[in-house]
Amino acid sequence: KHLEFMNQIKKYDEEEAAEDKDSVLSKAPLDDLFPNEDEQSQLQQSHSSAAAAAQQGGYEIPARLRTLHNLVIQYASQGRYEVAVPLCKQALEDLEKTSGHNHPDVATMLNILALVYRDQNKYKEAANLLNDALTIREKTLGQDHPAVAATLNNLAVLFGKRGKYKEAEPLCKRALEIREKVLGKDHPDVAKQLNNLALLCQNQAKYEEVEYYYERALEIYQTKLGPEDPNVAKTKNNL
Repeated sequence: KHLEFMNQIKKYDEEEAAEDKDSVLSKAPLDDLFPNEDEQSQLQQSHSSAAAAAQQGGYEIPARLRTLHNLVIQYASQGRYEVAVPLCKQALEDLEKTSGHNHPDVATMLNILALVYRDQNKYKEAANLLNDALTIREKTLGQDHPAVAATLNNLAVLFGKRGKYKEAEPLCKRALEIREKVLGKDHPDVAKQLNNLALLCQNQAKYEEVEYYYERALEIYQTKLGPEDPNVAKTKNNL
């Protein structure tokens, strides 16, 4: 089950089929992040989860980080981590010199580097960076900021990759609560978070909760995006 989970974690709206078509999880890949509209097209050009790293769930990438962010996406999508990692580390060092450690831009860079590490299966390093980013974002942006939800979701995905579904679930639930509060209970990004939560519950055999979360997600997709939206069919398959 754990190997299936690791193989199948991809963005929910990614069109490419999962490699293991027999996996029970191939129908329900986990959302890494929630890109804002400005960067959606860029994200769609790559299938690497690290390439999604800078999408901050409603927290727009600061102008001074965009060029670097694009380079990291490019190198990570090519598997050139030996270039992507030093770029991130140098940016972190520069940001901390100019802005101090407890700055939202530092948290953004920590988040990017964490997901590059996650792509390399360096889970301990990734978790440390994400927890650091979470602390900074909560302190500087507030407990209910979309960027906090994005970091919580990234931590949940990381725990899921390690088979720690029980630990991942409360993180995912808190991310859901933030999105509902900020975006409203019927926003498509809320549906994406519901899908993540359903998948985590599925791996814990909490089938009543799985059905509840998928049904909520399906209702949102049908109402907000229309019955022909691909997310509708995908969520129906998960039920």
